[in-house]
Amino acid sequence: MTATHTRAHIARAALESTAYQARDVFDAITSDCSSSNTDNNDAVVALTELRVDGGGTANKLLMQFQADIINVPVIQPEIRETTALGAAFVAGLAVGVWGGLDELRELWREEERFCPRMEEGERCKNWKGWKKAVTKSMGWVDEDEDGGS
Repeated sequence: MTATHTRAHIARAALESTAYQARDVFDAITSDCSSSNTDNNDAVVALTELRVDGGGTANKLLMQFQADIINVPVIQPEIRETTALGAAFVAGLAVGVWGGLDELRELWREEERFCPRMEEGERCKNWKGWKKAVTKSMGWVDEDEDGGS
């Protein structure tokens, strides 16, 4: 950081870090699925979309950057707080309000889709920069520090 950085830069960095961390998870899922595929060791399981929920989905900049960094569409549902909705679905299934999962799947509706727009070269440069920053931050705090002031 320099004296020219503003609150907006810090806020943007926080949003982007969320997308980069999600990419780390996305890549781990792809890797784990591919390595556990015993039928065909050469097969790669590719995730083709990311369905999102929660408060962060209200930020269109985050959703677009997420699509750009992961390089798959990010799909935002009409109902964004799906944790509570999921609990209601489970309870409803238990008492017979719904007949099964197929009926519940029909209730999900897409509100907006964010498709990747970032050029591959820029995506690779940004991803390389993120990985470098993560590596450089390793060991930032000494283990003997108690985290206090």
